[in-house]
Amino acid sequence: MRLRRCTAFTLVELLVVIAIVALLMAMVLPSMGRAREQARRTVCLANLHTLGQASQAYAAEEPIELLIPIHAAMVSPLPADDYWLRRCAMWFSYGGRSASEPFLTPAGPRRLDSSLGWAAGGRPINRYVYSKGVMEDDKALRAFLCPSDRGYPESEQIDDAPIENAGRRCYDTIGNSYRASLFGIFPPQGETYEGAFAIGPWGHRLSTIPDVARTIAFGEPTFFNMIGMDNGVVNPDPVVATGWHRQRMVDNMVFCDGSARFTRAEARRTVDESVAQDSMGVGANWVYLSRGPNWRFDLWPVAGARIWAADPESELWNPPYEAYGDRAGFWPFLGAQNNLR
Repeated sequence: MRLRRCTAFTLVELLVVIAIVALLMAMVLPSMGRAREQARRTVCLANLHTLGQASQAYAAEEPIELLIPIHAAMVSPLPADDYWLRRCAMWFSYGGRSASEPFLTPAGPRRLDSSLGWAAGGRPINRYVYSKGVMEDDKALRAFLCPSDRGYPESEQIDDAPIENAGRRCYDTIGNSYRASLFGIFPPQGETYEGAFAIGPWGHRLSTIPDVARTIAFGEPTFFNMIGMDNGVVNPDPVVATGWHRQRMVDNMVFCDGSARFTRAEARRTVDESVAQDSMGVGANWVYLSRGPNWRFDLWPVAGARIWAADPESELWNPPYEAYGDRAGFWPFLGAQNNLR
């Protein structure tokens, strides 16, 4: 009688199989991750397109044709310890939901819910995106949520948000993943800002905005850090330079014509000083030009807009505003629109 031999894997063969499986997984998983992020990026672009169309509808009905809705938080003085509400949170206040988590600042946590009209019902653009019934359930306001929202990164090169709130979703802590382009000047009076002078689309009538296909209206907040800090630092570290969609120096933006696209960031100022002063005639104010190859924040040659002052008769708005010196006689101050609220 012949005995049947048992066949089995040797240890070496088993290790080879495991190694092959691990190699295949290592090859497949990054592709799956990229595919998932591509899907999230597509959802994000669809959200921004919706917001772009809503802002067009808002401008069509707004008495002075403003493209970016003005929330109460944008046009009111705030105490010095609320600096980050003015510096960061108000950029997101045009739309979105009531924040579900506190917004952390050096002065302590703030709840952006019903205070100052931060609840969903007080955010102007919401009614152009959702019906009243949906707005009452602010958890459903998903058009304001980027699925890759990770909040502002923790970095010393972030001057747009408090480091205490780093790594926490903007949608949860501010109520909106997408910030508006509030490119402007905020004249100080003591420890508070007492006015706002817009250089970009904020505060301007839609019909006066030039180059609407390249002028940014809203977008993912990481883009606004990629282009550099207010102090002129233009080479962000790798943490700041990588957007929510894992792309270096690229993020989703929506433009003043309502279109949305993946947009590459560049240094804040790409206009040569001599060209700006000689050919464009902006004088010392060339520092207010902010644009890249396929986008821009400034509205040159359209003059700026006075959109808020605690006292419209104050010296802040009696041109020329002396604090600007010789700059007051050039763009963007000369011939400014008066859209004071």
